[in-house]
Amino acid sequence: MDYEDKKMITALQDILDKILSGNQCSTMKVSSPAPEWQKLIDQMNQLVQNLNEMNRLALDLSEGKLECPVPPRHNYLAGPLKQLHSQLSIMTQSGSQLQAGYVISKLEGTGELFYMFNGLIDQVAAASMKEMENTARNMPRPVTSWRYHQILRALDLLHISVLEVDCSGSVVYANQPAKQMLGNIEYLLPEQVQGNALLELIAELGNQEEDFPIFREAYDCCGSAWYRIMVNRFFLPNNQMFYLYVIEDISDWKISEHQLKLSAATDEMTGACNRKSGLDALEKLLSSGEPVKSNCLAFIDIDGLKAVNDKYGHKEGDYAIKSIAKVLLSFARSSDVVCRYGGDEFFIIFKRCTEASAEKIIIRMCDELKKLNCKASKPYMLSFSYGIAPFSTGFGSNDKMTDLLLEADQKMYQYKKRSKQCKE
Repeated sequence: MDYEDKKMITALQDILDKILSGNQCSTMKVSSPAPEWQKLIDQMNQLVQNLNEMNRLALDLSEGKLECPVPPRHNYLAGPLKQLHSQLSIMTQSGSQLQAGYVISKLEGTGELFYMFNGLIDQVAAASMKEMENTARNMPRPVTSWRYHQILRALDLLHISVLEVDCSGSVVYANQPAKQMLGNIEYLLPEQVQGNALLELIAELGNQEEDFPIFREAYDCCGSAWYRIMVNRFFLPNNQMFYLYVIEDISDWKISEHQLKLSAATDEMTGACNRKSGLDALEKLLSSGEPVKSNCLAFIDIDGLKAVNDKYGHKEGDYAIKSIAKVLLSFARSSDVVCRYGGDEFFIIFKRCTEASAEKIIIRMCDELKKLNCKASKPYMLSFSYGIAPFSTGFGSNDKMTDLLLEADQKMYQYKKRSKQCKE
């Protein structure tokens, strides 16, 4: 054995003696040109560092110290001690909440320490229930039970706003979302919430002389949001009255509902109203309680669509339908209703519009189609025939609607007949 080997063995024995003595020790300061010895020195130094970190944590835990440095992840020797540190920290935090009167969940763990702590939770819960029963019999002593506080804590986790208000309008409880909604408001009274449309409605609902609970849906213009509001009234055993408000933001649901309604009322190919929604709009207008004389119904039929389908295929036929529908929708007014009545048939409800004005709008539509024909350079021409029937509102019925559609349809065929004669 040469001198280098003896030096390395002596250094290793010295550091092992220090480790086995249970004292903190420093890492080896020697080095060796031999790769085998150097690897062993590096491993020994890592072991020394891990043991020192583990011993420091064990000492802190033995003294009840939890705010102490925890060994890093690569120190596997300290794994059980770090797990104990984590469990003791959770238990300490839970104990602090328990001491403050809050409800806590039982801890997941085995062993005498966990059994003792979970048993303590059961005893506090039993005592709390007994306290609550006694308190209810001796009102108006305030209810501050352990379970009551846990319910309030759970309400803070909800996405809905929960408010409890006494008969004077004073807010006696608000969960976290409700606090954000209220801001600095402490009384849910008209003079306190003036200018806030949502809170004004909530305050108004609490003063209703109707059966509770009350349910409302409201739109907040300022916040651009929809809300569902529930108000209920309840009495404590001492006859003290409170109001409970539950406010939920249903904007996403309303948007989805609106999109579904639009989808159900819209012709998928053209974007115009489908037959049902168009007829419903016409019937509603005819049955309107407000008499209006100047309305018009224009019935429209695409010219030569069958020939386009037969000669050029249904893809070109679809193009013709979509193109004409786009023109109708573009030139109709926002108050008008454009409906796809059938395969190649449309009708337009011109509200508060004279026959002459409706005629001018349709002529502009025809002019636009002529421009489109020039740009598209299709082997066929896009055009339509139309008939306009004026009508008044205020005394409509299904028979009136049928007669009106028939009148506009007949005028459309007269127009189509004249157009063919002119071409011949």
